[in-house]
Amino acid sequence: MVNIKSRSEILNDVIKDGKKHPNNWKAVFGKDNKRLSRDYYIFNPKTGIYLLKEYEKNPFEIKGIGGKIARRIDEDIEADISKKAGDFGIIQGDYQKIIKNLEKGIKPEKIFNAAFKGKKDLGISIPIKGHASTSKDVFNNIHNIYFKEQKRIDKKLEKMAIEDGLYSSYE
Repeated sequence: MVNIKSRSEILNDVIKDGKKHPNNWKAVFGKDNKRLSRDYYIFNPKTGIYLLKEYEKNPFEIKGIGGKIARRIDEDIEADISKKAGDFGIIQGDYQKIIKNLEKGIKPEKIFNAAFKGKKDLGISIPIKGHASTSKDVFNNIHNIYFKEQKRIDKKLEKMAIEDGLYSSYE
C-alpha cells in the first residue's frame, strides 16, 4: 500500500535518496487532465518510483501529494524515457547564504555555475540531476502501468482539490 505524503515530504524523500544515489535519475512529466494536476514520476533504479501530483490552488500556492508507487522501474519504460529525454534537476536554495554571497560581491552567475558544476555550495545546490521526458506517449504508458498503485493518491488529490474549490465554476 502506498504511503501518501505531502508535496514537500515527497520532495525531501527524493532529495534524501538523491544524496545516497546521485546518478541514473529519470523523470516523466505530464498532465492528468481528469484531475487538473501536473504529475511527476521521478525514479532511480536503486530507489524506486515516486509519483508527485500537484495543482495551483491560486497563483501563489501550489498544493500536492504523492508517494512511492513502486520499488523498481520496468526496463522498457527506462528505455522509452532515454529516447525522448531532456535534462532535469531539483534545485535547493539557502536564501540567507545566497544573500550573504551576493553582499560579498559574488556574482549571481558564479553562484549558479557552482551549483551546476557541483562545486562549492554558494547557496544553491542540485542534489538530483537526470533525464526527463515530457512525451505524452511515455507519460500515458507509465500512467497506465502504475494505475492501480496510484489510485489512493488520485482519490486524496481529488478530495483536496474539491475542498479548495478547484472543480467549482465561478459564480
